[in-house]
Amino acid sequence: MPEKIYSFNGKDITMNVCIQIRDVIKLLQQHFHITFEEAVLRFYKSETYKTLQETENGLWAESAEYIADRYYEENQSSHN
Repeated sequence: MPEKIYSFNGKDITMNVCIQIRDVIKLLQQHFHITFEEAVLRFYKSETYKTLQETENGLWAESAEYIADRYYEENQSSHN
């Protein structure tokens, strides 16, 4: 059995987090009109992605749209 990558309160939530990442990347592709690869690179370098990996904060339980909005806000503030 594969080891847990992401857990919350002792439960394996790896699949939940992976689905969120996939859905956020799709949203970034649509929003910025970029390739999958570009969306992955941008998201993986973001503070939003780092926050998503810290499962105790519960960001993983929010909607993909909410997480993408956090990314857009981060992206906007870093370009001002």
